[in-house]
Order: sequence, then C-alpha cells, then structure tokens
Amino acid sequence: MVSQQVILKNSLSAEQATKLMIEKAKLAVIKLIEKRGHAEPPFMSEEYMDLFGIKSIVKADLGSTSGLLLRFQDGYVIKVNQKHSLTRQNFSCAHEIGHILFSGLQLERYVQTIEYRTFNPEREDELRYKTTEHLCDMAASQLLMPESIFDEYLKKYGLSVDTVEKMARLFKVSFTAAAIRIAEVSQQPCIAVLWKSGLNKKPSTLSVNWSIGPRKTTVRAIRYMPMKKQVDQTSSQHKAFMSDDIITSYQSFKSGNTITNCRVESKKFGYGENKYVISLAFPVT
Repeated sequence: MVSQQVILKNSLSAEQATKLMIEKAKLAVIKLIEKRGHAEPPFMSEEYMDLFGIKSIVKADLGSTSGLLLRFQDGYVIKVNQKHSLTRQNFSCAHEIGHILFSGLQLERYVQTIEYRTFNPEREDELRYKTTEHLCDMAASQLLMPESIFDEYLKKYGLSVDTVEKMARLFKVSFTAAAIRIAEVSQQPCIAVLWKSGLNKKPSTLSVNWSIGPRKTTVRAIRYMPMKKQVDQTSSQHKAFMSDDIITSYQSFKSGNTITNCRVESKKFGYGENKYVISLAFPVT
C-alpha cells in the first residue's frame, strides 16, 4: 500500500516544491508580459525561449514521446512530436520548460529522497518520476494559462462546460487542459471530469478517465470522484456523447468519506473514435 503522504527531506514538502515551481513560472509570465507589452492570451511556449536560454524548438517524429529536452553548454533545444496537434505540442513544449525550472530550482535532490512506503524499489522510482512530471505540468499550466489572466477571462465568459471550448481556443491549449485549469482556477468550487469509452468496453459504456478539483489551497486539489465511475446509455454523459447538446443532471461525488450532491453539465468533444465527454460539476450547497 502506498502512503498518501510523501516526505521530502531537508524540510521541503511536496506542497512547498509545487509552490516554488508555480512562483518561478509566475515570474516568467511577468517578464514575458513586460517584454511583449501586453497580457492578452494566448501565451505560446516559443515566446519564453529567450527567458530560458532555449536555442530552438524542433518538430520531429518522436514516436510515442510528446517532447524532449536536450541540454547543451550554450543552451537548450526542445523537441516536440510533429504528429501531435498544435495545442498538444504547445503544452509539451511548456512541460519541457518546466523541466528547466525544475533543474534551476535544484528540486531533483528532494524528489530523489522522497520516502514511499511501497516496499517496491521499481514502484518508488515510478512515483518519483510521476512527482517530477506533475510539477512540470503545473509549471506548464501556469506558463500557458496564467492564473490571474485565465480567471479574468473565465469570469468574462462565465463558468460553464460551454466555456471550455472558448477558453481552449483563446489560450491555444487542448479542451482537456482548459477544463482542468477551469477546475483549478475557478473561484466557485468546480470539478472537471473526463469520460471516455474504453476499447474493450461496450460502446454504450463510458468510464471516468480522470476527475480534478476543486482546490483546497493554491496548489492542492480535493479529490472528488463520481459515485458511478462507469455509466450506461441511460446516463446524462452518454446522452451528451450521442448529441451536440449540453446535458444537465444531478449526481453524487465522493471525497474520502464525504458524499456531495452536484449539478453536472456534460458536453461532447472530439469526433468519431476520438469522441469523449467533459463534465463540469458544481457542488450544491
């Protein structure tokens, strides 16, 4: 069994490490805004090249890899997968910039000393890798969707699943990245859920791929999961999957031992075999 709490030696906690990454990314955003003279989205990864000593961003066939960071004495080269969508390339590049931040803050020595109670060295290495990747994703989100600016436009458009597409197109990120950021940034408690049909499951069945938010602090989210992690063709999610309409329903979500009733808005995204449903759920008080 994996302990839910990780211990970072030298008095640096996982939350403190996350704060350091986010604050460093925020400073980069401020410098970029000063350089370009405005704070209007989108914030593209290539705009940060000079700030981080990046010599070039190269598009190449990387197989199943999204991005690579190459270090040279005179700077960095980032490679992104040319087969991926432009929005995914943008996030992959920002993620690699996150690795530059990670190295600059010398966080590797803390992540390497995380203690996991797994009694499995291979599993511990995997968890340390996931910790690093998560920190870099957090930095990437801040670089591409700066919190205060994202929140400003979220208030302008209104908190709704219909806003996901508008925010994604405005900030040049994927629909899923925008949905996650909405749950992270929203002042009103909001849970974002991705539903997909599995290859080995019945076409009429949708399953939870991930569930994010709402936040408890600036860096930590409360983990809420739908009580029903798989839904059939009678569900609001499947109705959304089969139409172009926003389907509203009420469903129960669980966090620890707490069950919360939520108003849920679900909408289909993608086409053909790549269709999926994003739900935004709002706890009912």
